[in-house]
Amino acid sequence: MARVRLRGDRVIWFIVAIFAMISIIAVFSVGSFLARNDPDIMSKTSVYLEQLGSVALGFAALFVCYAFNYNVYRKLAPYIFALSLLMLLMLFVPALQDKRNGAVRGLKIFGHTLQVFEFVKVGLIIFLSWSLEKYTKEIRTLKGYFLKLLVWVLAVCACIMVNSFSSALLLALISMMMFYFMDVKLKYLLLTAGGAVALIALIFGVYHLALAINPKAADAAIFNRVGTVESRIKNFAKPDADSTVDLTKLTKEQLEDIDRDQRQSESAKIAIKEGGVLGKGVGKGTARHSLSMAFSDFIFAAIVEETGLVGGLFIILLYLIFLFRCISLSFKCPDAFSQALVLGLAFLITTQAFLHILVNVRLIPITGHTLPLISHGGTAYLVLSAAVGIILSVSRSVSKLEEERRAAEEAAAAQAGGLEEAADERQETVELTVEDSDKPF
Repeated sequence: MARVRLRGDRVIWFIVAIFAMISIIAVFSVGSFLARNDPDIMSKTSVYLEQLGSVALGFAALFVCYAFNYNVYRKLAPYIFALSLLMLLMLFVPALQDKRNGAVRGLKIFGHTLQVFEFVKVGLIIFLSWSLEKYTKEIRTLKGYFLKLLVWVLAVCACIMVNSFSSALLLALISMMMFYFMDVKLKYLLLTAGGAVALIALIFGVYHLALAINPKAADAAIFNRVGTVESRIKNFAKPDADSTVDLTKLTKEQLEDIDRDQRQSESAKIAIKEGGVLGKGVGKGTARHSLSMAFSDFIFAAIVEETGLVGGLFIILLYLIFLFRCISLSFKCPDAFSQALVLGLAFLITTQAFLHILVNVRLIPITGHTLPLISHGGTAYLVLSAAVGIILSVSRSVSKLEEERRAAEEAAAAQAGGLEEAADERQETVELTVEDSDKPF
């Protein structure tokens, strides 16, 4: 029987497998709230089987993306991005919207919900990698940088911002990190950062001006998440004091968001504190009974409660190793596209992971991001697993190139050794001939 050999970075393969095991165990352990919330149709066993299915589909997506040579993604980059843009625009079709907590979270298709933002993140990264390679000369000018790169980032972030302010900021941050590491001029990036700050200030300024004119302006779709974002920031800055937000100007959905977020954040803080150094033990945590999003947005806090500081640091270490392995891989990439692709996808996974962790330990305001490759969820796990598959596809190609290079060097060395040996033999023959000629008859 032929042995299946997985090429590419073995450390990344190992980390992905560890994440899968942590995900299955953690979601099953903290799935009590899901089961209790809907006991008629869901039990802890069904929660476990659901996550097991998500992990299985995730690995299937990983292997499919790994099987293709990364040059396929280069050829398909514009089409992948066009498809993700189409899905993003479909979010504005009322009949297809999946609304949760006052915002459109995905598309309803054949009874299933697709988290479009996850597809868009990967689609934009693939497209930007393609553009960074294709328009290397054009982006050296400010006009080329704006038309070939920045305008697409702005368009995508503008569409996402209506329903998820934090996702838009995350995608903008990842794009800027890609541009920086791919040697886009620093002055362009600083100009972009300044413009982004000014634009955000303008959005909040217009929001407050609209509220001053008409308090019902908060109901407008364009301001869907602005009030919620502002309240999260102020509640984070003054957690023990009364918020300075005028609650009478917020919608019912925004008020529910604030109440839920405050309770979630407080429960997460208690869970981490009670976890201590070694934790209470897997399955023995109590935060899952009060932490309604323990299986997704606050799964890190739930894991720390059960495994302690040791478990939390272990997860952080896994993400750091994953990031460093991807950065190391990028240095070996043979072209700009593969280098930007590996960096962009690695930044997506690790940046989202650390945003999730920082929210859970209450170092930044709530963002709503899940823990990549660990949190409960179908679409997110599927898409991010596919992203890892693309990284491993690049790693496989790099490994193959290195093997071919080493084989060529060994062949050259062997050939050089053979030539040297032949030269030595000829020299010995000449010396023997000279000696024979010096002998008397």
